[in-house]
Amino acid sequence: MFKSSLFFKSITLSVLTLGIQFMTSAQVEEVPLKAKKNSIKISPTAFAVSTFALSYERYISTSVSVQISGGYMSASKSSDKSNNNGLNLFGTNNNNTSTPTASKDKASGGFAELMVKVYFLKGKSVMSGLYFAPYGRYGQNSFEINRSITPYNNNYYNNPYPTPIQYPAFKYTIESYEGGAVFGYQLIAGNAFVLDMYLGGGLKVSNNSSPLFYQKSDRSFSILESQDYTGIRPKVGFRIGFVF
Repeated sequence: MFKSSLFFKSITLSVLTLGIQFMTSAQVEEVPLKAKKNSIKISPTAFAVSTFALSYERYISTSVSVQISGGYMSASKSSDKSNNNGLNLFGTNNNNTSTPTASKDKASGGFAELMVKVYFLKGKSVMSGLYFAPYGRYGQNSFEINRSITPYNNNYYNNPYPTPIQYPAFKYTIESYEGGAVFGYQLIAGNAFVLDMYLGGGLKVSNNSSPLFYQKSDRSFSILESQDYTGIRPKVGFRIGFVF
């Protein structure tokens, strides 16, 4: 598993503290609330992929709000992975192998998302209740791989002593576009804290610029690099934060 920075760990502790405060403020909207038309939220589930995700929601008209989200991803991993499976007695290999180096494999990137929320069963706050929300999302992740991949010829009988081709370290990107819709429920507690839960999905199209010799079995960041998916993608999660 890749290493998360100290910054992400401190954010996680802040999320836990906020969650405790949210649960203790259980007096939810029993009287009419003063309208608060802004909220700032973070997505704790994004930490699983080394991403800090922040959302800003603004109430703009009756039952409608606009939410803008952005995220930054950063991760690194020691370049000591060696894929030596399939080594036979003759010194050849039926799989790709990786030569470890002193450098680290690195990943960085981010995303931007625009969502329009339509509250069709409102709570007592202008930004609470059940909602339907179409969204559009763009993301780009860059990877720096410092392990040299050495493909071998697996046809021993035709070429018993193949000459390996050593590829140098390289960089590549995964760019993605996504559009879809979610249903969700947003709860305002104590006219201060917000909990936003959603479920839905959309269509995702991804472009991967990795070299042909870089196979899935060679990937350093199995979760991050598997995001080069094209097709129907579920979207589920929650956000917590403040209203003001």
